[in-house]
Amino acid sequence: MSTAKPTTIDEYLARATPKHRALLEKLRRAIHAAAPGAEEYIGYGLTGFKLHGRPLVYLGAWEKHCALYAASPATQAQFHDELKGFTVSKGTIQFTTEKPLPLALVKKIVRARAAENAAKVGLRKTSPKRNEKPSAPTSTADAASVLATLKKLSDPRILKEMSTRYGIVTRDAFGIRMNEMQTLAKQIGRNHPLALALWKTGNYEARMVAIYVAEPEKVTPALLDAWCRDFDNWATCDTACFKLFDRTPHAYRKVAEWAKRENEFEKRAAFALLASLALHDKAAKDDTFVQFLPLIEMATRDERNFVKKSVSWALRAVGGRSSVLRSKAVALARTLASSTAAPARWVGKDALKALARKEPA
Repeated sequence: MSTAKPTTIDEYLARATPKHRALLEKLRRAIHAAAPGAEEYIGYGLTGFKLHGRPLVYLGAWEKHCALYAASPATQAQFHDELKGFTVSKGTIQFTTEKPLPLALVKKIVRARAAENAAKVGLRKTSPKRNEKPSAPTSTADAASVLATLKKLSDPRILKEMSTRYGIVTRDAFGIRMNEMQTLAKQIGRNHPLALALWKTGNYEARMVAIYVAEPEKVTPALLDAWCRDFDNWATCDTACFKLFDRTPHAYRKVAEWAKRENEFEKRAAFALLASLALHDKAAKDDTFVQFLPLIEMATRDERNFVKKSVSWALRAVGGRSSVLRSKAVALARTLASSTAAPARWVGKDALKALARKEPA
């Protein structure tokens, strides 16, 4: 591990050995699966996770082992029998790549910690003060009522067209036209707590509405990462980038971070976000986008359909900003178009078609 202090979990993992990194990524996904809504941060020099504003668990990588820190000796003690064979001390569970913690056990520990956090938060709740205005609706019932409304708008024909005509493949969807989701979101208005609750449902249309009702100024880097990891189709990915993510002050940093992701839609998000910034951030200087051209070129090695299409979109959007950027984008597109690598060649030719058709704004 590097002695430099990381500021994000991705930075922490980047400094771990490849074997430790792969193992901790699996545990990271297991933690989020067991505690949806958990926020990531760096705490005590470790990769940390919070829920209900309280520490949940930590992960760490060392030279010869990794560790899970349950942040609660009492909760850890509940799993004494299942932890036999591992090196265990107060609040710490050590394991190796050769003998990793079972993911099922990790999820059990995380769920127990989540329940412990929820109980503590519940004990601290107080009645509202006199004359204090009630907060915006945030309960599960609010999300449930939106889901009920969405279900009434469902259309089996639209649901079928989503996959067959538009290539939107997702596990949980009703089948609703985009304009109907936008109308509902407009009626609701900005409501960040509701957006968080809607996103947690996992429903495609609920998440689309969540994107429109979320408040950009309340979107944290941790939330950006969490929602990005949840992307399972291009429509949710692109809408989030185009309508919400690019309005946050963290957007440019996330382009660089997500471009390193392996998941197809997480990586697509990097370039969908770059395209959105190029189209919407009118105050940005040309140099802001020039620095991303090498990142675009590197991404053209990826042959996956949804990645290369977003890379082409980003290149075209950057080239459309100014004559200087158009010149640089065209030069890169021509280089890519003559590449021996099929993905790069496709991106280059696709971008050239658009760049040759229109002058920059």
